[in-house]
Amino acid sequence: MRVRTLLVTAALAACGTEAAATAPTSAPTVTAPTPTPVAAPTPPPPPSEPPPPRVVGCWEREFGTPPAAGATGPSLPGPIEGCEGCEALRIGPKAAGLHVEVLRRVGSIVAGLPAPAVDEPVMWINSGARTGDPDDSMHNQALAIDAVICGLDTRATGEKLRAAGFTCVIEYYDAAGNPCHFAHGDLRATKFAAGAYAKGGRKARSCPKRATSRSMNCDNAAKRDWTYSEG
Repeated sequence: MRVRTLLVTAALAACGTEAAATAPTSAPTVTAPTPTPVAAPTPPPPPSEPPPPRVVGCWEREFGTPPAAGATGPSLPGPIEGCEGCEALRIGPKAAGLHVEVLRRVGSIVAGLPAPAVDEPVMWINSGARTGDPDDSMHNQALAIDAVICGLDTRATGEKLRAAGFTCVIEYYDAAGNPCHFAHGDLRATKFAAGAYAKGGRKARSCPKRATSRSMNCDNAAKRDWTYSEG
């Protein structure tokens, strides 16, 4: 009986050893690598605003250049007695020496014109006071101007001169009848005029209404280059 017990014990021991030998071993623990954080893509910069379009002034649009480069500041050296605000007028260097009554009227025209789109004069004196015999020209009495109002032709400029109180206004046209850009205004037959242009004088009673160029453009510089007429 003891022998059988030993045999059974030995058999069980052998089975345990075999089971231990065939039992699967546990898998090794594998540590997953820590993922490298991926940076978010940089968003594209917002589209830049296009620069605003350059504002073109009236003189550049009409004539290609300012009326006189470097001469567009105040035209007079200081205050003028009897002409409030005239020291701020920007009407060109040929305004110097004009009679205060001419300046007053020019100032009223400028004050009534729309503000320019850029910082520039709105009216320009092409011809002002001159030297010479006072009976030859109202310019020689500092009582006449030839003026350009940017954006207006001779007809519209002439209307502004008449409305401001100039007593003789002359419109200018080229030989084909096209209006020029300037007009003449003077104060003949007023208490400010003298000699032949004074009230009752031989030149005070007439005023040409129209001047036509002897050429096909409006660039004439002398009186002889124009034909004057009453209508």
